[in-house]
Amino acid sequence: MNLVSKNIFRCIIILVGISALTSCTKDYLTEINPNETTIKDFYQNLDDSEAGLTAVYASMMNHYMWNFGEEACRSDLGYPGMDRPTPTSRLLAYYQHTYTETSDEINKKWAALYNGIFKANQVIHGLQFESMEEYKEEELWGLQMAQARFFRGLFHFYAHQAFNNGEVIIRDSWVDANNMYKAVSPADSVLNFVREDLRYAYEHLPANYNNTAITDVSGSARVTKGSAAMILANSYLFDFVDGANYDSAAYYYNDVIYNSEYGYALETDMSKIFTTAGAFNSESILEIAYSNDVRPDLNNWDEVNGQNRWAAVFSPQSYGGNRQSIPVGWVAYAYKTEQVDPSDARNTVEVEGSSFARNISMRASAMMALAEDDLTPYYQIGSVSEADPFRAGGARSPEFGYYKQFSNYDILDSERSLPMGNQRSAKNVVINRLSEAYLNLAECKIQMGQLNQAINLINEVRSRWGLVLLGSSTDGSKTFDGLTYNATNLMDHIMYVEKPLELSVEGHQIRWIDLRRWGIIKENFQRISSQNYWVVHFKDARTYSQKTLWNSSIIPGGDTHPTPEKEFTARPNYKIVDGESALMNYIPSLHDFYPIPTSELSTNPGVKG
Repeated sequence: MNLVSKNIFRCIIILVGISALTSCTKDYLTEINPNETTIKDFYQNLDDSEAGLTAVYASMMNHYMWNFGEEACRSDLGYPGMDRPTPTSRLLAYYQHTYTETSDEINKKWAALYNGIFKANQVIHGLQFESMEEYKEEELWGLQMAQARFFRGLFHFYAHQAFNNGEVIIRDSWVDANNMYKAVSPADSVLNFVREDLRYAYEHLPANYNNTAITDVSGSARVTKGSAAMILANSYLFDFVDGANYDSAAYYYNDVIYNSEYGYALETDMSKIFTTAGAFNSESILEIAYSNDVRPDLNNWDEVNGQNRWAAVFSPQSYGGNRQSIPVGWVAYAYKTEQVDPSDARNTVEVEGSSFARNISMRASAMMALAEDDLTPYYQIGSVSEADPFRAGGARSPEFGYYKQFSNYDILDSERSLPMGNQRSAKNVVINRLSEAYLNLAECKIQMGQLNQAINLINEVRSRWGLVLLGSSTDGSKTFDGLTYNATNLMDHIMYVEKPLELSVEGHQIRWIDLRRWGIIKENFQRISSQNYWVVHFKDARTYSQKTLWNSSIIPGGDTHPTPEKEFTARPNYKIVDGESALMNYIPSLHDFYPIPTSELSTNPGVKG
């Protein structure tokens, strides 16, 4: 097995061929029939339990646990691919909010989460079996138990946040014939169970593995106390049962940010953010690692084949993607117009002896490919502008941006150049970063009446991107916006600017959970659907010979096209309005949470009562 590592968490790549297994001789990717469990099925030593734990880590590879494209379209960040105004992407149901309990992605998400829980329970139960009694005093036993408890709590937390108003099944023991048909538990009971597991992990996991019984390279591949602190903090901030507990959330966010033993720091090297070189950089808290070791016997849709399909989902067609999820108008324009700090030397770039000021922020460049980004290399070409990933001539539909977090633009000339094709990317996937802790703590500070501390936290995130800072000047070497902030407009800034632009399509349902807990889902769809944008040609790139990028630049406007029609030679439909169908179809009782899927309803009579 290949354990590639750095920092807090690494999802261990499973190479399931017999030749790759040395001391781990069990096929721990094959689930045991819970009706036929016998003594021989359980662990005999810590090597056996380590193999089971490896399978728990590997469960994070399952694409359906995350559904990044679906979640982008479900919220306010993604459009379902090509062909405006009548897209044909499979993600259309999420954009229009017409998904149901029969939707394939919802069923597979539920299965992915409970498969992870099943595997975690295998480890937890196996470690307590009588054959393991002699190992219980060993440090390694304790480390394995803490990791398994972390993941069991994490997967239950994801299910709680995603499904059925938080009322989901608690699987707290080895699955056998006596508890296969469990009913859902009340949301508060689920959350209490989650926190019990996460607190156990927080108390028993090390800050790092430098001086522990885990001495091989896999030590830095593990979840730590800092990982548990981050999820615990989120459990208090995201609490929709009793309401957010800002004091408890702030306690754990402070620990994540300021506990030097974890080694976290906001990354200031822009070449290490959402690039292959930056895998597991200093701000990574939870990150899934993939591998270039290909298994030709496992197809593109095998969830443990070692690679992921996200690059194809989000990347432009001209560079090997199928652009199933592309940015909506408001977020692309927000990235495009972020104000850069002219006092920050990083915002002046030298290209072939000439100096150019950035007209696209470093944050925007890291997150999104925009036609105006004429200073950032893209797929081995000098700049996004020069690379021209946009549809030539706008022959089918205007496309004005592409999310970059999942693409291999920094190392490849095309996603098709991947060894096994564009559906098999080895790029890591970030789940939680330190900047999320900063912004969530800032929200806590606002709610606790500590506005200056909140502004300082937000400005630390903005400063590392070279953006104009909020509020009155406190540092003559930086540029501030000079605005006066109160609790209302600062919270608006977090909700509509800072949080979506900093985290965009990352994590487990981050944007949807935020919109739901802030109580602004419908209001936000109204906001978006009231905004009109137009797509025009871009002709003003500075760092290469002039050429026209057709229908690639988004600008705001009203009902009348802002430029003469004679400039347009392709389709006449360039008006961009998003959110209308979501506003029309959104029903809180149906869409705030996913329903329990038919796969569970049809096989488990316990959930029907």
